[in-house]
Amino acid sequence: MHTRDGRTNKSGLAAVLLVCAGAGIFCVSELRSATKFKLHAYVTSRADERTLMILDDRLELTDATRVLGHDASGEHPMKAADLMPGMLVEAEGLWLDKHKFFPEKITVDLQQDDKRVHGTAYLQEEPEDSPQIASGQGGELKLDGYWLDLSTSTKRNWSMEKVAVKSKNTEQLAACHVKYSGVRRQDGRIDTEEIELGPPASPDDYKMPHDLSVVRGKDSLTGINVLEFHQGKKIVARLKLLDVRGVQEYVSHLGDSLLPAGAQGTSRPLEFRFFVVEDPSINAAALPDGTLLVNTGLLGAVDNEAQLAFVLSHEISHVLQVHYRREVEETRASRVGLTIAGIAAGVFIGDAGIFLAQIGVASVVNGHQRELENQADRLGLQNVIEHGYDPREAPNLSRMFINRYGSRTTSKLWSNHDDNLIRGSFLTIQLARAYPDQNWDKARKNTPAFQQMKDDLGPVKIM
Repeated sequence: MHTRDGRTNKSGLAAVLLVCAGAGIFCVSELRSATKFKLHAYVTSRADERTLMILDDRLELTDATRVLGHDASGEHPMKAADLMPGMLVEAEGLWLDKHKFFPEKITVDLQQDDKRVHGTAYLQEEPEDSPQIASGQGGELKLDGYWLDLSTSTKRNWSMEKVAVKSKNTEQLAACHVKYSGVRRQDGRIDTEEIELGPPASPDDYKMPHDLSVVRGKDSLTGINVLEFHQGKKIVARLKLLDVRGVQEYVSHLGDSLLPAGAQGTSRPLEFRFFVVEDPSINAAALPDGTLLVNTGLLGAVDNEAQLAFVLSHEISHVLQVHYRREVEETRASRVGLTIAGIAAGVFIGDAGIFLAQIGVASVVNGHQRELENQADRLGLQNVIEHGYDPREAPNLSRMFINRYGSRTTSKLWSNHDDNLIRGSFLTIQLARAYPDQNWDKARKNTPAFQQMKDDLGPVKIM
């Protein structure tokens, strides 16, 4: 049996977890009947020949550990010595201590290629080198959390005239869609082999479902500041806003300061709005229209401004990359019709996540597909770096939640998003791959404004 933080229950498994004296090999004959756990994450480093690291967790390999590689042809044996940082693994085994894991079996996803990079994304800023790119010259492009280097040999379909006609915008390319593929260099930049420019997302892609709108208001019975969800003239839900002006203004100001320069280039101009709602869950949610909800539980849990800046940058990217629309398109067959009922005056939502799931936007609180979450993470990292924050505080969020709440399999930050271990390990690997030579020792972690916000917030309930 195991406690929530991974430590062994003394009356159970501790009695059978033995290390053979002097041999350095675990006696596993009695471990087979113990409860097994699975860890799904990226290897972040190797401590020695027999120890893999995933954040602060040590995976202690032995001669009994089976290592399998999984690719398109199926599974086949691998050598433990071939396990390298950056590999996505699933380890099945037992906890020996809070941060020590005995893997009986490790399966490596060999379909992951850390050198070849490809994807699609919407430009979040106006590309400075557009004229050179269009004319076939070399240039660079900030896209998808990467810096793409283009040469004269890059195959390109970069017709600005065609895109401008479709988007009815002849002045800028910010928010236009780009497909790309290339090879990652040792310095983290991408040598681009192919690139294609497309039009921006449709204005409808930024709309709330069911013709809903989000309006700030005041409850007529109690005078409490609220956030109302309207469907026509009918109020279908209310969220209680935190009644501390300094906290609301701080979060709004920080959010506005993090908006990419090209955020207004969308086909439907977005008004990003940041609201602190009274909710003890450690979460934040971005609605497709640019409304961002920040829970009091999150503000109470984060340790510094760099961590909060990353969370807000991550959520902003979900909006600008129209992740809600992509989620809808890919799950359309499983979606059902929905009837929304009005609510009585003075009634507030007890759980915002349940309501958002009911109106068909569960992904904004429960997490998008892994591919979309990785994209938001890459863009979030790039954004905080460019704003002078220490990006190492992003994976430190996962470390903090694992150590403080003892949770690897449930994310305290993103509700039912991927667990803290895979998210934190992905962020760590992304920093190592994309910024191998960077030093952030002098980057900003905190500000007096953040500490003042914490003082104004006071003690809050955290779940």
